[in-house]
Amino acid sequence: MPAPSAPPAAQMAVVLTESAADKLLPFATLVSGAVAMGFRVDVFASYWGLTAFQKAAARPEVSPGHGEPGARLEAALNAPRAPSWKALLEMAKSIGELHIYACSQSMEILGLQKEDLDPLVESVTGVATFLDTTRSAHPTYFV
Repeated sequence: MPAPSAPPAAQMAVVLTESAADKLLPFATLVSGAVAMGFRVDVFASYWGLTAFQKAAARPEVSPGHGEPGARLEAALNAPRAPSWKALLEMAKSIGELHIYACSQSMEILGLQKEDLDPLVESVTGVATFLDTTRSAHPTYFV
């Protein structure tokens, strides 16, 4: 009788297409929580999600249309004690397996080079490669 094999490591996939603060902070919280629980997390940053990782990106703002609650959230996120979404990702990467990939098609369309991106982004890849890498991921999120 063969020895039982170890269960596969938990894997989560996230496709990030947003760059607003009210999307990035929950995204980073979800990702860092999953990494802290032992998940391998693979992120595919595409279009606006990719622009959030540009070295020259401005501080993200809250999505328009939220009125007074949006203004309160904006003020809270700008407070000195508020964690930045990038700081959460850096922490996650330091404690576990977090892989962030830039969408090659988005890079081409937006005229970006790998050097234009934050070091958190480890490589540029196509959708087929990302899908192959995350074939067994469960759960999968689209932000």
